[in-house]
Amino acid sequence: MNEALPGDLHRIAVIGAGTMGWQIAALAAAHGHPVALFDVAPEAVRRAHALLQSELPAVLAQGVWPGSVDTIIAGISAAGSLSEAVTGADLVIEAVKEDLTVKRAVFADLSKASPDAILATNSSSLPSARLADVVADPSRLLNLHFFAPIWVRPMLEVMSSGHTEPAIIDACARWGRSLGLTVAICQGQSMGFIINRIWRAVKRESLRVVDEGHADPEDIDRLWMRFFGSDFGPFGMMDTVGLDTVADIEASYVAVSPDPTERISTMLRQLVEEGRLGEKTGRGFYEYPDPAYRHPDFLTSSGRADAAEDSPGHLAGPR
Repeated sequence: MNEALPGDLHRIAVIGAGTMGWQIAALAAAHGHPVALFDVAPEAVRRAHALLQSELPAVLAQGVWPGSVDTIIAGISAAGSLSEAVTGADLVIEAVKEDLTVKRAVFADLSKASPDAILATNSSSLPSARLADVVADPSRLLNLHFFAPIWVRPMLEVMSSGHTEPAIIDACARWGRSLGLTVAICQGQSMGFIINRIWRAVKRESLRVVDEGHADPEDIDRLWMRFFGSDFGPFGMMDTVGLDTVADIEASYVAVSPDPTERISTMLRQLVEEGRLGEKTGRGFYEYPDPAYRHPDFLTSSGRADAAEDSPGHLAGPR
């Protein structure tokens, strides 16, 4: 490991080039870390490279990150295999699909390919304790949960696998702070850690209110935005995250819930089945790139009475 840098972490490998993967890679590269980015789907890495070129100018214009577009992109190399990506890495961050079976397979491979690196999952809900039995050294395993978009929500939750060496937790926390992130260490084991455990309750109840026919997504978002002074509500936020990801996270909670009546929202499941995954596909609860909640009159417009018959807000009503 490079002793000159905070936390003794220098070379970074990111496994998974989706929304969180390329953003984590960009953040690390902006702060001078050489990053290897790998995804089993080569087109995902190509998409990530295109997003780096299109998104970084606006991010850097805000002055939140150091460096230039060219230096950040130059600091991220596309690895041809998982073993190539992790060779020489001090820290490996997994950012693949929010599916425990998939993650367990990835970490079994990582443990063999990179036995000396710190292994971290960016899971937004799953404790790393559920991966501990597939790695050879769980003392080097932990949760490092970043938030998207990473330049808007510069936060990092750190949680032990239940076996993680305290020095590794401290090193990762220091490394996160060196990237300009607000770092919180979650004590013990918590499904959803800190923010997402609270956010999950908001998502669940918002979706239940719609599924039960009490309100449209738009009206819930209007009230939320007005009450909290926010630029978006729960449904706008879910669209930003990606409804397939939201559904995967909900499935992980339902799987361990002691409540036998708990299930994934009917409306959420319907949208995912239709391929309406939110901002990334152009349609979710709202239509993009110009969602209704960004319109100047959104907070003062009415809900059901004025909405179009096929608007997302009417998908959950009696049919």
